[in-house]
Amino acid sequence: MKISYNWIKELSGVDWLVDDLAERLTLCGTACEEIEPMAEHLDKVVVGKVIKLSPIKGADKIQLATVDVGGETMDLVCGAPNVAEGQTVPVALLGAKLAGGMEIKRVKIRGVTSCGMICSERELGLSEDHAGIMVLDTDASLGTPLAEALSFNDYRLTFELTPNRPDSMCAIGIARDLAALANTHVRYPEIKLTQSSAKATDEVSVVIEDPDACPRYAARVIKGVSVGESPWWMQQRLLMSGIRPISSIVDITNYVMLETGHPLHAFDLDRFGSREVVVRRAKPGETFTTLDYKEHELTPDVLLITNGKEGVAAGGVMGGLNSEVSDDTATVLLEAAFFNPSVIRKSKRHLGLATESSARFERGADPNGGLERAIDRAAALMAELCGGEVLQGVVDCYPEKIMPMTVSIRPERCNRILGTAISSQRMQEIFEGLEFSVSNGQGPLQVTVPTFRPDIEREIDLIEEVARIEGFDAVPDAIYNLGPLYTPRHPVDMFQQELRQLMVGAGFDEILNHGLADTRDAGVFYPDQPEVKLANYSSGDLNIMRTSLMPTTAEVVAHNLAHRNLDLRLFEIGNVYFPVANQDDPTGGQRLRLVIAVTGDTEHTWRDRPRPLDFYDITGALEELCDRLGLGELTFKDSPREFFQPDVGFEVLIDDKPVGIIGELGSKALKHFGIKQPVYMAELEAEKIMDLRRPLAEYRPLPVYPSAPRDLAIVVDTGVRAGELIAAIKETAGDLAEHVGIFDLYTGKQIQEGRKSIAVTIRYRSPERSLSSEEVDERQAHVVEMLNQKFNAEIRDK
Repeated sequence: MKISYNWIKELSGVDWLVDDLAERLTLCGTACEEIEPMAEHLDKVVVGKVIKLSPIKGADKIQLATVDVGGETMDLVCGAPNVAEGQTVPVALLGAKLAGGMEIKRVKIRGVTSCGMICSERELGLSEDHAGIMVLDTDASLGTPLAEALSFNDYRLTFELTPNRPDSMCAIGIARDLAALANTHVRYPEIKLTQSSAKATDEVSVVIEDPDACPRYAARVIKGVSVGESPWWMQQRLLMSGIRPISSIVDITNYVMLETGHPLHAFDLDRFGSREVVVRRAKPGETFTTLDYKEHELTPDVLLITNGKEGVAAGGVMGGLNSEVSDDTATVLLEAAFFNPSVIRKSKRHLGLATESSARFERGADPNGGLERAIDRAAALMAELCGGEVLQGVVDCYPEKIMPMTVSIRPERCNRILGTAISSQRMQEIFEGLEFSVSNGQGPLQVTVPTFRPDIEREIDLIEEVARIEGFDAVPDAIYNLGPLYTPRHPVDMFQQELRQLMVGAGFDEILNHGLADTRDAGVFYPDQPEVKLANYSSGDLNIMRTSLMPTTAEVVAHNLAHRNLDLRLFEIGNVYFPVANQDDPTGGQRLRLVIAVTGDTEHTWRDRPRPLDFYDITGALEELCDRLGLGELTFKDSPREFFQPDVGFEVLIDDKPVGIIGELGSKALKHFGIKQPVYMAELEAEKIMDLRRPLAEYRPLPVYPSAPRDLAIVVDTGVRAGELIAAIKETAGDLAEHVGIFDLYTGKQIQEGRKSIAVTIRYRSPERSLSSEEVDERQAHVVEMLNQKFNAEIRDK
């Protein structure tokens, strides 16, 4: 939010230097991010008057303007569509440096010399308006420096406000914090409101059909207004806040919003369509045209202000085209309402509009004093500046009043938490400086929190207020610890970090996806699985909570391949989500999973040429993971899946307990994601793996006796599973087989069709003695005999 430094000083009565003021506000949580001198781009810019316009030969869009700048005239080339003789304008002289870095120099255009420039508001850094030159309404003498003529010896302060502080989104709110810091009080502008004898209730009525969406709606009627330009002092403060002046009525509503923080809206009552205001939800398919000339098809998410027949405004977001204030407006219906913040957020999102009003309403406006002050202040200004007659009374529909909350604070607990010795009296002064009411009896202070501070709900919130106003620098350094030195990490978080380190150490790159997914992608993997659907999703492609990590990982793989990043070793640790049928439903809620994906080739090194990554690379990664985590025996059980290639889909088991799946993505999945190379994936239940960890590593002494390795090249039918082969060898070789593993798979010319060669290494060793060649050969012969009988295997000699 942008606001004038002089305006804040005026309201607070605090005359601190701008840097000191910004620093003190920042330290109390009202963060000032930027200080911008408004006269920065006004040096060598003076007040001038256009006395003559002459055409330039051969140019249709530019003219030669003769301008009087006080004591001398100068010729300037001007292409603004709104320039006219007799206008008072800002003139940049030679050497002036304008906003955007433009420096004014003598130039020749179409054979005509131009010695300066008539400026727009954007070129002067006053606003973003560049539609034409700025036309001044000032009595200043020609040649007067523009900063002096416009009273622009001011600073624009930009505040970065937290979403829980709607009270700070106005000049009074910031001045309130500043006054509390300086131990003074806000100087509220006096409201001089004179009302006629005619009653507003005779002109208009208000009905709220949905009090939850609109708890309060108030209206005033102002007759006989004359719409024109607002005075410069008001335009100046609007421009400094980044709001373009439009007309006196609209400018007053914007000005009061900036001053009080409560948005208002002015309707032309004669164009309103009826004398009844009905606040209701939009009907499905109902259409409405906003002030920006855009037609919107509505849903019940949008709150409508209607005339009983059709919409005239999207409540809290933007007015409608059919009832906007124009130069011909004579009677104004002034709206001040309080809308449910969540309703405004949904309306804004549906309409695709973010306005100054919606920014305040979605954080939470003040339904009581702030609303009442805003509507009275605007009505008084309309009477003063537009000659209007304010009808007596407010048409106020407030079915159930929102009452202020009372919160207790124990001064001793506040001091114990902050480590301070602030007196109860000082705490009371702080709260009263923030306009909280305090009753000080025996025991805790009872603090009544005004409704403009919806963020104050608990004792700790009041303690924070004490700390930020007293000053965080007043909180002493602790010389001893009052609580635990650290918060213990959750075991699941620690396990995730360990998994992450192991996967990165194994050469994998971590990917981070959010928890949303496209139901079409999820259907490729689990078409019949129940899904948690989003009611208000922002993107049509992300409409469910993901039920598997594989669809989002496949999308990441496809994205990388499309950008020619072809060799991938990826993993992600994240949650998946399922609907909860009832409190006892064990299948609902969220679960932590690990997904691993490999595709492309291995890395090219000085020693090894690249080869295609395959199924054994991903199983090898799992074996390494199990080994490092101290898990039991890893096995794979045949488990065909529709999204895996036939015969390359398995269930992953640890100690015969299922923990996930592994396989090669099938053609249907590859086609859906636009992937044209093999992809291998595994998805594991991380929390199940954590539960299967052995609590302590078992100590085994280093081998004393030598091993006796034996290798076998086993030719079997292609349908034989390598896992079955290994399990059978382990069983036959017995306890002397310290290790059994596969180190090669071959199919080719030397192997007949329908057969494959699996190279297996067996390492024999006894922990008690050296094995003789005879007993190793005997055990190896038993293995070969078993392979022949059980798998119809042949042992290759070469």
